[in-house]
Amino acid sequence: MSNSLFPVTVDDLFKISYIGSIQQAIGNSFYGINHRQIPTALLANRERYGYTFFTRPQLNLQSANIRAQRLFYPLLTKDTNTVQNYVRSILDPRVALTLNPTLCDPYNGFIPVLTNNLKSISGWDDYIAPTYTSDEGNYKESISFVDGNILNYQTYDIECTFRNTRGDPIIYMIYTWLLYQSFVFEGIMSPYPDMIIENEIDYNTRIYRLVMDKSNTFVRKILATGASFPITLPLGNFFDYTSDSPTNSEIYDFSIRFRCMGITYQDDILIHEFNKVTKIFNPSMRDQNRASDMVKVPKALLVIFNNRGYPRINPATYELEWYVSAQMYNSRMNLVNIKGNLDNSSLSMMEAVEAAASSVGPSPSLVPLDLSVAAGYTESLIRTQAPKKTTAHPTTA
Repeated sequence: MSNSLFPVTVDDLFKISYIGSIQQAIGNSFYGINHRQIPTALLANRERYGYTFFTRPQLNLQSANIRAQRLFYPLLTKDTNTVQNYVRSILDPRVALTLNPTLCDPYNGFIPVLTNNLKSISGWDDYIAPTYTSDEGNYKESISFVDGNILNYQTYDIECTFRNTRGDPIIYMIYTWLLYQSFVFEGIMSPYPDMIIENEIDYNTRIYRLVMDKSNTFVRKILATGASFPITLPLGNFFDYTSDSPTNSEIYDFSIRFRCMGITYQDDILIHEFNKVTKIFNPSMRDQNRASDMVKVPKALLVIFNNRGYPRINPATYELEWYVSAQMYNSRMNLVNIKGNLDNSSLSMMEAVEAAASSVGPSPSLVPLDLSVAAGYTESLIRTQAPKKTTAHPTTA
């Protein structure tokens, strides 16, 4: 402080006031008792709801298996721009590699349409310690102690409410999912041979919940079910009738119940397992390939790659990273004509756009991303920063 005009800082003055140190507020609350019971400068914990990821099941939707039940015949369509083709591809990752689907990324281990259209999810169990309490004695004395494990390996149900979009993609997906589960039980349809050999249930999904920090960058909390599968579909609501309105407003959203087995909270192995899903479906995301095949998208440019990319949780920092292929990254950067031309002011403006978009929430889409708006916006930025040139305009008679 010898080189400063003032011998103390503002925080030093706060230390000897009733407010207390601002910079050390958190540390002081950990270290000792606030015996003066003075309101502190501690900030409330703010977190974003974050993301919910559903892993893809491994249904056997090969043509021969589909032909065993006429209700599945629409899935045989060759049109890659249909909901039927999308549902078949997303529920059977093996078939997706042969169908070349337009609407489904075969290398994505999660189901984007469920994540993008999820409105709410509830029903998670809390940790409750099982206890034993002895019988009372002559003076009603008794003792109590923990008498079991708090880890939850039981079955329970959670309820997910989804936004219903045009074409009923989620309704048709869950409809197909439920039918397949039933037909496999009856023996009408068969799982893949390796599923039978390994005694593995092929229609299970795993649900991951990621609670994010206020910047939507770092994972603060994580949980995952052991395994889950859908058990309800409110299909009857679509056939209700009333003369009071020409449209059925009851189908704007709907709820699906999932039966879950077990739950894991706040275990770092979930980060490894989450990343493993991405690596299994996309070999380019594996550690030995990621540096050469993929590009981590900078936060300022995430808006350009919205609805594209593969998630990865950094085990060291808990940052939720998004990667795209090097080819896609270079292609899009060239497309919007900003590669190597963004200065600090441009990046700041892009971050502002990204922040505004994230405040509204993800925009679900099953069609390829239209970059015309982003391209026009970015080109306008470049034009405003480029040196002005005088151009001679021909006169007209």
